[in-house]
Amino acid sequence: MLKIYFAILFLLTSCVETAIIGGGGLAVLHSREKTLTQTKSDVIIASTLASKLIANKLKIPNNFVDTTVYEGRVLLTGIVDSASKAKLAQDLSWQVEGVAEVIDELVVCETCKIGAGSTIQAFADSLITTEIETKLFLAKKVRSFNFTVNTVQKTAYIIGIAYSPEEQKLVLKIASQVKGVKKVVNHIILADDLRRNQQ
Repeated sequence: MLKIYFAILFLLTSCVETAIIGGGGLAVLHSREKTLTQTKSDVIIASTLASKLIANKLKIPNNFVDTTVYEGRVLLTGIVDSASKAKLAQDLSWQVEGVAEVIDELVVCETCKIGAGSTIQAFADSLITTEIETKLFLAKKVRSFNFTVNTVQKTAYIIGIAYSPEEQKLVLKIASQVKGVKKVVNHIILADDLRRNQQ
């Protein structure tokens, strides 16, 4: 009976994705503001862009561009060794069909070299990201599935959709209080943002 109920709920939920996380006979219902069609489009954009970045040597040490795609909004993070490489990453992003916005948060560091220190920092960044995502998931007033976090050199970048200014502020507050976070960069928009109608 429970399966039928959730199946009906899923079919009726046309404007959000629905995920059911169950364990021990219990189920927790989480919703995402993104539709299944938008998610499919984002996956295609991300994979197409990744191929372009690899072909242009922007997925290698000293020039590693990470991408996060949310409803056609592409967030570029990572470290490159020149401004021209950052510009190339932007241009490649705009070449992909379906991209509505490109947000460049790439760090240009001409003197940065990959070594033990940078590997340790990358690991520390991944731990920060995991902790932020966990705290968002556990927060009662946050729809955590609507947010994506990426951390580079202790700076946490957050992109996604908030249902209210209060939820947005709470997400940013939670992220800023995680140990090791130096700065939080906000790329969250509200659910009624006019940019979403352009998708």
